[in-house]
Amino acid sequence: MIGRSLFTLAHRMRGSSALEVLAEIRGEPSLPASQVRERQWARLTSLLSHAQAKVPYYRRVFADLGITARDIRTPADFAAFPVLTKDLIRAHRDELIADGTDRSQLLTHRSGGSTGVPLEFFHDRAATDLSDAGTYRNFLQCGWQPGEMIAFFWGFNERIEAMSRLEFEARQYLRRSYQFDPFRQSDADFARWLTTLRRLRPSIVYGYASSIGLFAEWALRTGQRVPAVKGLFCTAEKLLPRQREAMERAFHAKAYDVYGSSEVRNIACECARGTFHLNADFVYAEVEDPTRTEAQPFLLTGLIDRSMPFIRYRNEDCGTLGADTCGCGSGFPALKLDIARQSDSFRFANGRVVHGEFFTHLFYGVNSVRMFQFRQVATDRIEVLVVPEPSIAGLEGTLANIRTQVEALAPGLLRCDTQIVSEIPLSSAGKHRFTVSMVQHAADAVGQRA
Repeated sequence: MIGRSLFTLAHRMRGSSALEVLAEIRGEPSLPASQVRERQWARLTSLLSHAQAKVPYYRRVFADLGITARDIRTPADFAAFPVLTKDLIRAHRDELIADGTDRSQLLTHRSGGSTGVPLEFFHDRAATDLSDAGTYRNFLQCGWQPGEMIAFFWGFNERIEAMSRLEFEARQYLRRSYQFDPFRQSDADFARWLTTLRRLRPSIVYGYASSIGLFAEWALRTGQRVPAVKGLFCTAEKLLPRQREAMERAFHAKAYDVYGSSEVRNIACECARGTFHLNADFVYAEVEDPTRTEAQPFLLTGLIDRSMPFIRYRNEDCGTLGADTCGCGSGFPALKLDIARQSDSFRFANGRVVHGEFFTHLFYGVNSVRMFQFRQVATDRIEVLVVPEPSIAGLEGTLANIRTQVEALAPGLLRCDTQIVSEIPLSSAGKHRFTVSMVQHAADAVGQRA
């Protein structure tokens, strides 16, 4: 009861309606599949009408097509609507913001994404509250109740770094979400994390799959007892089988893979039976050629953000959409996620391990770079490949600052070199990897042979 009261108070102090929204949406997955589809289509057609009336970019698209939103009556009609790409967002960002939006109230988001192309965009407060409510709904399926403590494995930002220890502890306790920093990972850090987990005894664990997996592997390797939780929810990168096995053994709970992105949030979540279910009240999902059976990039339409809607957005993650049924009782449609974002962590000679998101954040808001990739070629050396934006100056100062921040991760033990290139090769899976650790891959290969 105390936790629930604090959780409610924290939302009121932030002006968040997420808990009220949760009460409204928690029953949506249990609706019959036919009703789920009807409600999803109604939300989509409402969004299209809004986009034509209020969003300059889409107003022009409808005019160029010679149609109105009312002419889109079926999924086949909608499939003829143009695809939105990262390049189009970069070129028309301001035109994608709805007329009448108070831009001072928009929340700025940035993403390196699986393509390595830096992207800046906006969400409004209402969409953020809806997204939070969707995350809480994911947690409910393992028995979590609002107000129970969450262990949150997510990289610290500058605001958190600037907090005093007392301010940090008070904030975490009030918000019922205690944050652990994957940008600082070592055996000593893991030991401190374990002490904190034993003190907090959280109900669930949520965050980067690789960081939770690394901690679990350390605990198993060293024979440490980790407090049991109700569930583990992994996001921001693909949950690999080895990571799932380690964390489920260490925490004595089921791991759920959560699929989302900064651009279109709360796309899908695994159920207790291991099936990915599309959050149909949040997202409309397609692939470009439904007749093909192999994995294809998803085309996603976010249904919850009216200030900057993304319609038929190609996010480059691949999978398949099907009519698979699931015995869990959810009316939300199933999908299979075959290729998604993966982020290598970098391990240095001083024992520190840094999650790949740290490096991606270094390019957030940098308009002079079109594409980038960090490569750890040895424990003491990192190469940064950069494809510049020719029309924008100021790159040298940016790269010098990035070199300084990277080398500070292991002072005196690490050199960072930057290279300007015309292109960055894709991985064998046809994806761009924004962090690649040759050190990690070599260690994994040795482990597999052993």
